[in-house]
Amino acid sequence: MDSSSLVPKTSGRPMPPEELAMQSLTKQLYKSRLFRGHYLERCFVEQVGDYRDVVVLQRSERELEKMLIASASQLQMFYQRFVPNMWVGITSGSFDSYNHTAQPGQLETCIWTELSDLAFGEYWFSIKTLRFRDQEVQLKIKMVRAVEPEALPLPRRSVSLNRSSPQRAITAGESDATTVQPEEQIQLGLADFLAVLQQWGDGVKQTVYDFMANDVNKRNIMGTIRFLGLLIFSAVGGAAVALRFLGVFAVRLLFELSRFTHTATPIVFKLIEFLNKIVGAFFILLTMIWKDLVNRGQPVHKQQQLDASSRFKSIAYEQSEPHRRSPRW
Repeated sequence: MDSSSLVPKTSGRPMPPEELAMQSLTKQLYKSRLFRGHYLERCFVEQVGDYRDVVVLQRSERELEKMLIASASQLQMFYQRFVPNMWVGITSGSFDSYNHTAQPGQLETCIWTELSDLAFGEYWFSIKTLRFRDQEVQLKIKMVRAVEPEALPLPRRSVSLNRSSPQRAITAGESDATTVQPEEQIQLGLADFLAVLQQWGDGVKQTVYDFMANDVNKRNIMGTIRFLGLLIFSAVGGAAVALRFLGVFAVRLLFELSRFTHTATPIVFKLIEFLNKIVGAFFILLTMIWKDLVNRGQPVHKQQQLDASSRFKSIAYEQSEPHRRSPRW
């Protein structure tokens, strides 16, 4: 069996394993990626010989822009060996006959893709996959929903208080100063406060949308779950090792304490006995001193001297009879 029949082919060209691995890795990198962009126009691409829809990234998609530019340069370098005229549908700025001028809120990076029945405007898009054709690499994207137009901010009003008059002067933008009653002033102040709250709410919504678009994706969620799993596993393993170490340490500590107690008990008893003798001798010394002080002024009684005859008794020896002596051998 010919092994070349098992190798995938593209327009009659056998696809090497490194190309398959590169395509799979690139698809996995951008799959289900959510981003925000502007659908500008539909232009003709000479390298492909067909029309493509131009989608420019919104200014908050700077991380995705860096990833797209890096991937485009890597794909072009990779396909220089196999398909020198391979066209990657990712450009930055103007390209060939297409002149791109970034408007406020837009970036320089454009995605050239194919969209069906979609009006020009700003949308949330999702990257489904990457198409690797004979001479084109195209991002297959899908429109998620349209972006609602943001409400224009109201002109800020400056309030000045005229101390010489009970009325207040309110100026809006460049209009002339007009005087109103205090009731009208209270209503205007409440309207300004509500407008500020609405602006804050719109800002919070925009921040949440940007966060959901840039950070909340399948890759980050899987990474977070993997990190939490590793953290919990490490904590459980560390707790088991710590409990084992504490158990061994407690057993060894009790063993050494028992040995120390067995060895140190006689020494402690000898020290206590030595201190007891010192304290007892000290109290005996105090007692003798006290007795000497008490008996110092009293007369001393002379004891009568005893004669030597009355002190010691005489010893008399009896003569032994000759017939009672034991015979000598």
